[in-house]
Amino acid sequence: MKKVILGAALCSATVALAGSASADGADSEFLAGSTNALILGSTGIPTPDAGYIAGAESLYLEPNGYDGAAASALALTTPETYDFTSSVTQGEQDLVSAVVADYAAGAMDCIKGVCSDPLTIFAYSQSSLITSLAEQDLAADGIPTDALRFVMTGADPLGVPDNLYPTEVYNIDGDFWVLPGVLGTDWQDIELELLQHFAYLWLSPAEIAAATPVVEGLTTVFDMPTLTLDQLWDALITAFNAGF
Repeated sequence: MKKVILGAALCSATVALAGSASADGADSEFLAGSTNALILGSTGIPTPDAGYIAGAESLYLEPNGYDGAAASALALTTPETYDFTSSVTQGEQDLVSAVVADYAAGAMDCIKGVCSDPLTIFAYSQSSLITSLAEQDLAADGIPTDALRFVMTGADPLGVPDNLYPTEVYNIDGDFWVLPGVLGTDWQDIELELLQHFAYLWLSPAEIAAATPVVEGLTTVFDMPTLTLDQLWDALITAFNAGF
C-alpha cells in the first residue's frame, strides 16, 4: 500500500509522535545492548522509508532500551504483497538469509552462544507472520537464542514461538486481523474491529504504556486496550495528513 486511506485495508507507517514510553510506564531493558536493527514493512510496504523506521524506533525500540543510532536501523526489503502465500514465503527466506549473513560476519558479537550485541528485528502485520516463521528457521540454522530480539506489532500471538528467541508482541485488543472472529453488528463496532490494525505506528506513548503484559516463555504479549473511535480516527487522520 502506498497511502493510508481511511477505511481501506492497509498497514501504515509513521514518524513517531513526540515522546515515548514502554508498556509498563518505565524504560525497559529488553533491547539493551542491541545497536543494530532490521525494520520490516507491512502489507504494501516492501521497503520501509525513513518515517516508518523513525516511528518504529521511537515508539517500540528506544523505550525498550535499544542502543543503536538512527543510521543503524535499516530497512529490509521483503515482498509484502497481497499474494500472501508467495509473499510470506519469500519474505521468510529474505529475512533468514539476512540474519544468517550478519551472524556469519560476527555482527552480533557472539562467543559460545553469549552475544553482546543482539540484532533487533521489528515487524508489523504481514512481516510479523514472516518473522514468526523465520524464528523456527533461524533456530534450526543454529543462530543462538541470545543473538536476536524480536519486536512484533499486529501479530497473531498463537503463531508466535515462545521458546526460541526473546520476543515482544504488541497487539490492540479487538484487532480483527490479529485474531479474526465474528464481527459485531453495530457499524461503529465493525469499524473499530477492522481499523484498529492500521494504527500501531500512530499510537501515542500513553496508549502503548496502557498495555497489559502476558509472559509465555521467552515471549511477552502486550495487550493494549481497544482504541475508542476518537483515538482511532486521531491516529488515522494523523497518518493521512502526513501523506501515508
